[in-house]
Amino acid sequence: MNRIEKAWLCWNTVKSLKPVQIRHQIENRICRGRRKKYLDSVKALLGPKSWSEIKLLIPELDCDPDYLQRFPKDKLLRNEIELLHESHRIEKEWRVLEASHLWNYNLHYLEFLIPLAVEYSVTGEEAYFLKWKEFVEGWLKQSSDDSFEPYTISMRIPNLLICMELLREKLRDTELESAVITSLYQQYRYLLKTQERALLANHYFENLKALVISSLLFQETEMYHQYFDLFLKEIEEQILSDGLHFERSLMYHKIILEDILRVHAALRSTGHREDAKKLIPAIQMMASAMMKLERGFERTPLFNDAGNNVSKSRDVLFRAIIRHCTNSVTAEKSNAQKETAVEGFEASGCYMLTHKDTALFFDCGEIGPSYMGGHAHCDCLSFELSVNGKALFVNSGTGQYQGELRSFFRSTAAHNTLMIDDREQSELWGEHRAARRIRKVQGKAGDRGLIGRFQSFRGDFFRRSLWWKKEEEHVLVIRDDLKACDAGKHTARQFLHLAPGYRYRRDGRQIEVLEGETLRAVIKLPYKCDYLIHKEGILTNYAEDFGEYQRKEVLEIRTLFEEKVRSELEIEMTGEWETNG
Repeated sequence: MNRIEKAWLCWNTVKSLKPVQIRHQIENRICRGRRKKYLDSVKALLGPKSWSEIKLLIPELDCDPDYLQRFPKDKLLRNEIELLHESHRIEKEWRVLEASHLWNYNLHYLEFLIPLAVEYSVTGEEAYFLKWKEFVEGWLKQSSDDSFEPYTISMRIPNLLICMELLREKLRDTELESAVITSLYQQYRYLLKTQERALLANHYFENLKALVISSLLFQETEMYHQYFDLFLKEIEEQILSDGLHFERSLMYHKIILEDILRVHAALRSTGHREDAKKLIPAIQMMASAMMKLERGFERTPLFNDAGNNVSKSRDVLFRAIIRHCTNSVTAEKSNAQKETAVEGFEASGCYMLTHKDTALFFDCGEIGPSYMGGHAHCDCLSFELSVNGKALFVNSGTGQYQGELRSFFRSTAAHNTLMIDDREQSELWGEHRAARRIRKVQGKAGDRGLIGRFQSFRGDFFRRSLWWKKEEEHVLVIRDDLKACDAGKHTARQFLHLAPGYRYRRDGRQIEVLEGETLRAVIKLPYKCDYLIHKEGILTNYAEDFGEYQRKEVLEIRTLFEEKVRSELEIEMTGEWETNG
């Protein structure tokens, strides 16, 4: 990429930003030295003489066995920290050079301390507390740049407070308690000056969450009212009218939902019950959207940046809501579990097409908020399909934020969608950049199917219709219409990514889907097409979790055309599907 191309990309990225983002981007670059001086002054602050014994612990979330298994405690006892399926020993500087930036960021969330605190609170075994104490004392002495990034502060403050609640009697009136409180106070004061207004979106939401909680912890009434009002405004900004988070990732949706639950818990524990009630409508909407959009899936759907090992699971979040947010959302779960042929979330462009034991999640929405495309993928008109909770057709996932596969996982070909030649839907670049993007995006839910359309950033037009055949109930029809923005010969490309554990087998003009030797589905190919079955190469990468990679098979259907083309394929579900789990 030459300088002119890079400048063009940057311009098309910057022009979508809000003025406040541009201003803070400039300030951040100009004032780096000033920020360092301020950090030094903050680290010299003494802790407050008093604080509230705030309660953030939500046992359904923090003591869930599946969640705790993400951080193997046997490794922790050996000074080995596993995050995102990657393990490292921590040295004095608390920075692992061979690990990714994402891993080092996650390290400073100190989330791995929660399992040690939980284990001590349950068993009383001193080894777990001593290891927790060793890690905390080591972290308090370190000076890694990542540790005082606004985002890592925002994630770390609640995690430390959860641990302190679990270990309250052990820590009460100790030097360690005082040291942690002093550190929390310093982090809070620094965060007040370094909120991520240059990014906004989920980063700014995390900042506000931490500031609300910290102002309650340190009994700063004026700060509390200021930042709780901003928190409410950001909920209104980021939660769409259909209940989905505006970055259109179920992973981030669940992270933001947990944030609101933590603030709700903090408010209730400090006597702000009327303010806590103000959060219930958002919790209701988000819980309802989560339950409906993940119905029929046993893991986080892989649209935009998403993985199954970052947010808390759907089920534990819902149990926490039922337990701690009164019965006001009970009806929402009941409604979410009804048998529904089609469920439309028009504001976000997400749709569910359910039929008996089959669930199909269809994306026909914008890449995200206009001013933040950092977590976007080229996944418009893509779908994931599961049978009895077991994934059959999947998008490729995310896997990493840094690394050579980042651009692949964001690309059109990594999803169950379509493209013309090698032309991407949106112009995504770098780790978290979006320049020109899709437009004229429309989705519609019918009686038995879905329709979506959009125009790529180059001007190519795409329309996809999906429906169940009435006369053959187990046959899904996918009809695609493509129109090129320029003259000449083109290739329409459609992708069908199988979940790991399945494979394709040729059978004339049909493609069979096998699990072992059991026939699970038959794909009837469009007329006048060619096809490839990818069993190796970059297309076969799959990351259901961050940091863990598998291989899958991919069917690529190719159709030569000039100007425009229509293709139609059918997927017939066959055989007996066993209920997953």
